[in-house]
Amino acid sequence: MRMVIRSIPIAALALCLGAAHLSAQQQPGNGNFQWYVGGQGGILNFETPTQDRTTIPLGGAHLLITAKRTGLLLSVEQGFGSDETSGYTFTVVDSTDVIVSQQQIIGTFSHLRKYSAMLMAFPIQGPATPFLGIGVGILHTGGHSPDDAVAKELGSSGFGSLVAGLNFRVSRFSAFGQYQVTTGPAGQSITQTGANNMTFISSGRLINGPTHTFSAGLRFGLGSAREGPKTPSY
Repeated sequence: MRMVIRSIPIAALALCLGAAHLSAQQQPGNGNFQWYVGGQGGILNFETPTQDRTTIPLGGAHLLITAKRTGLLLSVEQGFGSDETSGYTFTVVDSTDVIVSQQQIIGTFSHLRKYSAMLMAFPIQGPATPFLGIGVGILHTGGHSPDDAVAKELGSSGFGSLVAGLNFRVSRFSAFGQYQVTTGPAGQSITQTGANNMTFISSGRLINGPTHTFSAGLRFGLGSAREGPKTPSY
């Protein structure tokens, strides 16, 4: 199953390479002010405090706005897992700041969702157009079991990100393959006050270290991203 998952972006990228000789007209990065929409699929690699690095299938959609050799990429992607385990530390402290008890709370989640906003650069024009990007986003876990509000909050975090890849012209579409890496989330702490001046502290993070995404997909142009000259009316 793991080999099948890893083969998804490789096969899609091979399709893109086979079509690289086709026309580069309306290709992102070739001097056009254009809107593009599209979809992508691939794999997402991540690690949790209770689970070694795991690779799961991923799908998503995106909007790309280009201006000559730069652009803005907005995307949403979801990795589809199955009972991925993680956990956080739950600590009870009394009124004198003495730890009364401490335990590890373990749960599972079924998916990872990632929202990204990237500033893009297309340094070279041609039928095969490389691109680079830098940006930020939000990553959060979902489908928690048990349905734990604390786990949901600890499973949501912001990130910085880098992306790199290649565009190819395929008939009326633009195909691409790319790699994206995100920074690891920082640890968080949630404090609640209970009876008898007890303090409940939930701390940790559900995702450890950076995430890595390999994906490939198609996008097509919606038209010009800037208005043309208007004809005066009299």
